Amino acid sequence: MRIIRYVIVFSLLSMAAFFTSCEKDPFKGAEFRKVILLYMAANNNLSSFAEYNISALKEGFIPEKSSKDILVVYLHLAGKDPKLVRLYKESDGVVIEDIVANYTDQNSANGDVLKAVLNKVHVIFPAREYGLILWSHATGWLPQGYFNTSVTQGALYKDPYRDIVKSFGEDRGVEMEVKELKSSLPFKFSFILFDCCFMGGIETIYELKDKAEYIIASPTEILAYGFPYKELMTPLFESKSNLEEACQLFYDYYNAQSGVHQSATISLYKTAQIGELAAASGAIFNKHRGKISSLNMSKIQPYFRLNKRWFWDLGDLMKEIAEPAEYENFNTILSKVVIGKWNTPYFIDLKINRYSGVSTYIQNPANSFLDTFYKGFDWNVASEMIK
Repeated sequence: MRIIRYVIVFSLLSMAAFFTSCEKDPFKGAEFRKVILLYMAANNNLSSFAEYNISALKEGFIPEKSSKDILVVYLHLAGKDPKLVRLYKESDGVVIEDIVANYTDQNSANGDVLKAVLNKVHVIFPAREYGLILWSHATGWLPQGYFNTSVTQGALYKDPYRDIVKSFGEDRGVEMEVKELKSSLPFKFSFILFDCCFMGGIETIYELKDKAEYIIASPTEILAYGFPYKELMTPLFESKSNLEEACQLFYDYYNAQSGVHQSATISLYKTAQIGELAAASGAIFNKHRGKISSLNMSKIQPYFRLNKRWFWDLGDLMKEIAEPAEYENFNTILSKVVIGKWNTPYFIDLKINRYSGVSTYIQNPANSFLDTFYKGFDWNVASEMIK
């Protein structure tokens, strides 16, 4: 690793950042108002889409050099060394890439690498608020190496089904499982936005509940063009990030397309009351456990294609197994967690008939390996779908 600048300020601020844990507000006296990090693990077959998104990003809102708002991009393109840059606009509107750090080659889908980048940003740009955008391949909560198929789609989608699963990120066959991702986040964010597939699952949202106040994610795949970055930073850098507008921009962009490109699902999650949702779900699971094994799965809304049967609509599941009063109570609590949801009528060839905005795994005794793996998630410990 070769640091280009900020060496002195890094050393001084490191002491301030890591030796003031006794303070009630660790961001008290912060120099900046808001820092947003776009972390692009694009050393894979999505590299050209990352370049497209960066070009679009530069055409939109970028904070000025003198601003108290900071936009930082970690970019690792295929076959290139990673770099960490601050993007800002000069008074004449010219966008400047100010290099914070150049790195020798490293695996950007490794949790230690993500954690080191986040700590560096936190030290160099101490702020009152941090937002994080995670950009790459992903397949939600599934274990590394589990997904194995010979089907190939190319690179139209954020998760081309190839020969390996990606929980978050993909860099030369390495991926971060959700628990590794959780441990790599060294402080709490005001929001985490997942520009990658299948991260809108209750397992992921619950696991990260203490890492972000709000999460934006999709329970299905995301097309490889991802979010409309030309427009995206405007709502995110508002005094209070307008996350609803960010989701609406995503939905409007794809809903205006035609054919298979008119494909989008996106949800906004508030994590504060997700524990209440786990308790309500647990009461239903424990009372109606026998119904889960005898479910008619054709009645449950899927969020997957190509027979990859690990992502189902959570609200639809509860409607099938709960009594009406129980479901009404569950749905009331769910609306406090899924506070915004948007979907096109189809995702490619998958019809979206019902959309509660969040996916779930459903216990499958025929798959003892996956059921056993699932038991370790905080969501399952709290809700006891699988005992």
